[in-house]
Amino acid sequence: MTARKLPIQWRTILRAVAIAYGTTFVSGLVLALAGIAPQTHHMGYPLLALSTGAVGVALALRAASTSRLSYLLAIGVGVWLLNSTSVVLGAQSFAGWIESSAFTGITLILGRLLVGTSLDRPAPAGFYSALVQRVTQPHRNN
Repeated sequence: MTARKLPIQWRTILRAVAIAYGTTFVSGLVLALAGIAPQTHHMGYPLLALSTGAVGVALALRAASTSRLSYLLAIGVGVWLLNSTSVVLGAQSFAGWIESSAFTGITLILGRLLVGTSLDRPAPAGFYSALVQRVTQPHRNN
């Protein structure tokens, strides 16, 4: 018998989006204070932004206690929509925001890879207890 997947808990998604976006936002501020900007560090800045975004997604998935694809996609959509505030504030063009979709997608994939498979894997105790139960049952010779 397989375990039934529970529906998405939207409060958990909102918290995960806040963690992922907040981590990325704070790391951007730290990079700016350190003098690391896209104009001065053409290769370093995108790599640092990508890695800190991936860490933010990994932390968000840890906080959600799952790595299901539905949660990952919901977190991605939430972060992407929050990034639209830069268009509203005039810091980015609409076309630039659409182009950032690829960056957001790569960040999600890297964050999921950082988490690994440990969140959705069933506890090994279930396997071992079933094995022990099967081995310790008496065998009948007919």
